[in-house]
Amino acid sequence: MSLSQNSVIARSRAVYGRSLTVDDISRLCAMTSVSQAAAFLKNTDRYGNVLADIEPATIHRGQLEALLDKAVFGIFDSFRRFDLTESRWFFRAIVSRLEAEQVLIAVQGVADGSTDSYITALPAFLIEKSGIQLLELGRAQSFADIGRILAGTRCGRILEPLLTEAQATGKVNIRECERRLYTDYYLACMKSLEKNCRGSAKTELKRAFLKSIDMKNVVTCCRMKAFGFTPEAAAAQMIPFRYRLSREAVEDLMKQPDTDSIRRSLEQIGFRTDASAQFAAVEQLTERISLEYFRRTMRLSRNSSTVYFCLIECLENELRNIKTIIEGIRYGVPAGGIMEMLVI
Repeated sequence: MSLSQNSVIARSRAVYGRSLTVDDISRLCAMTSVSQAAAFLKNTDRYGNVLADIEPATIHRGQLEALLDKAVFGIFDSFRRFDLTESRWFFRAIVSRLEAEQVLIAVQGVADGSTDSYITALPAFLIEKSGIQLLELGRAQSFADIGRILAGTRCGRILEPLLTEAQATGKVNIRECERRLYTDYYLACMKSLEKNCRGSAKTELKRAFLKSIDMKNVVTCCRMKAFGFTPEAAAAQMIPFRYRLSREAVEDLMKQPDTDSIRRSLEQIGFRTDASAQFAAVEQLTERISLEYFRRTMRLSRNSSTVYFCLIECLENELRNIKTIIEGIRYGVPAGGIMEMLVI
């Protein structure tokens, strides 16, 4: 293992070590206002720097969440500058995924007439890293505007037929837009993985990617079942990569009546989690399965690319938890109720 790889592993584990503890999360859930939550996060190792100049009493939820996003993105950017190997292509992949998210927000904004909210929610830290004119995208008032702004970009080529149809009919298939963008994202990740990794590092990282995709496909499968779709129709909406989620496994999942049954079905194909844990939704179940795997792999793996990928996933899980907490506080959900919604 090279010095650079050892450094990435050590740095990744050090960054993970600054994560919020279960006690931190419990105390954050007990806050009674967004201002209190902001003040609490301002005093943490992870988010203290980016929140250093805020006034907790006046910050609103959108501003706070944007700064938290910036803090995590800053960690990824620091790895890009620190490491000249694996972290470079990972960073490009992260930017591509964030671009896809912004494009989907813009398309949805045109669809439901809420385009004015795009600019206020746009993550400013992404603008200088993106190859898409994100500010112009925020000014789009029609599907044709979005198509024009995205012309010549990867997202534009992928969405062109869907945007053309939407402009003609006034309706957009947002689920198909999402499926195509994220399928392309994972395809690009797989190609980069094949190009940049070798031997056991490639095998291990590919397994981590595929397990992550399996969990996302489980959620898609269960959502499609809820809308009455057949296993064949559900499979057509999934990201076209598999680890253990075979056709037979999909059919079995779509027969399950509740989350506990889905958990038992997943256990049969090797996806296990704490048997005593209770899950309110399949999303919580799959995220917990993934989180346990990422934590374990980050601790045991000797491959820097795999460790870094697991760090990315763990940081994003923490960010989702914090946003869930802030949302719960905003709507007056008791601390115990918020804790039940988290993936920890």
